[in-house]
Amino acid sequence: MIFLKSLLFIVWNIALGLSIVYLLKWFLFNAKARYIFGKRIPLTPGFLVAKREWLFSKARDILHDYLEQAADTDRNGYLKKWLMQIHSFLWEKTSFVDDWRFIPAKFRDSIRHKIVDAFVNIASNVLRKTVPRLVEQLRVEHRIDDFDFQFSIDFFYGYFHKYVYKPLLIAFAALNLLIGIMNMILFLIIA
Repeated sequence: MIFLKSLLFIVWNIALGLSIVYLLKWFLFNAKARYIFGKRIPLTPGFLVAKREWLFSKARDILHDYLEQAADTDRNGYLKKWLMQIHSFLWEKTSFVDDWRFIPAKFRDSIRHKIVDAFVNIASNVLRKTVPRLVEQLRVEHRIDDFDFQFSIDFFYGYFHKYVYKPLLIAFAALNLLIGIMNMILFLIIA
């Protein structure tokens, strides 16, 4: 009877190891939120499922926000801040114009303003016209949708199952079998 009880160590150790690997898979790939007594279980949906959805929705939001800011020149967004930073940077870099002695101050300021305004207008045209045109020509939004379809959870799960899950199951089963045998031997020695 003691020998049969000692065999339970092997079973329990293998079950523990396999349940750890299964919980890892569940933590990463659980497809929907699970509830117990009306409360959501933490870490559901799975980590990769949630982060994948977050990543693609964030990419779409950033693209739409950029296109809206590029179309609206009056909006106080990051494009306007970038252009103001370019303006202040160029204003500092064109301070050499103030060192020209034989030109009146009014002309020096005019030259400085024209240089800064020309480069700011170039930057504005690139950021507000050229980049949105490239986004439209390269069909970036459609590419995001294509990547969303290509890198579905099934894609990741296939590679995880083939290269991570099966080897981990085998490794944990073998390791916990050895630990179970050692526990069984110790139990038999002590008992």
